[in-house]
Amino acid sequence: MIIKGFNIKELNLKYFVGINQIKMNLSKFLDFYDINNEEEALNQFFNIIDKIQNKNENSVIQFISDKYILNQDHVFTACYYTQKAFLQNINISNKKNIELLLYLATNRQINRSIEAFGIDYYQFKNNKLTYCIISPFENINSISYELLTALSAEETELIIDNQSQDKINLIKEFFEISDNQINSVLRSYGIIMKKSEFNIQSLTSVLFDLICERMALLNVEKQK
Repeated sequence: MIIKGFNIKELNLKYFVGINQIKMNLSKFLDFYDINNEEEALNQFFNIIDKIQNKNENSVIQFISDKYILNQDHVFTACYYTQKAFLQNINISNKKNIELLLYLATNRQINRSIEAFGIDYYQFKNNKLTYCIISPFENINSISYELLTALSAEETELIIDNQSQDKINLIKEFFEISDNQINSVLRSYGIIMKKSEFNIQSLTSVLFDLICERMALLNVEKQK
């Protein structure tokens, strides 16, 4: 698990974020709660999340599909804009959990954001789930322990920062980022590079800048 504390002095905002990946024992989970179908499994899963979240005051627990997550900083930045939006009463959704998905997707459309970054039974069957916890208190570890216990799960290797060309291509496609946009950002760095010379490190930096720019625009749009 990665845990990071944030103190945004200009907003008088202090909070902590944890990112973790777990492996569920699905058969044990289904047996323990006497579940017979996918709908029941998802309902029980989200009921557990809601119960733990409500127990931990002002916390946010959001399980996410990491298919289009660039890296941990992608998540941390989305958390920042989520916190900022609610602090300034410019939130798009009434729930921080959903607002986080909107900023991850850099999109105002709730359905599209949930479809891209929300989870479904497919992730259950794959046995690997990623989640994010936001809390104003230093209780990320205790919340995570509650989740692991209630879900019959164990921590697994956190690979959210792992990059590959296939993942980069998926993210470019989802966010509709063109090679011309990439070149424009590279030139702003003082780098002139042909498409054939693009590497994963440079592409990751550029994609992160472009995704952050879109989160900022989403935040500004709401203020107009």
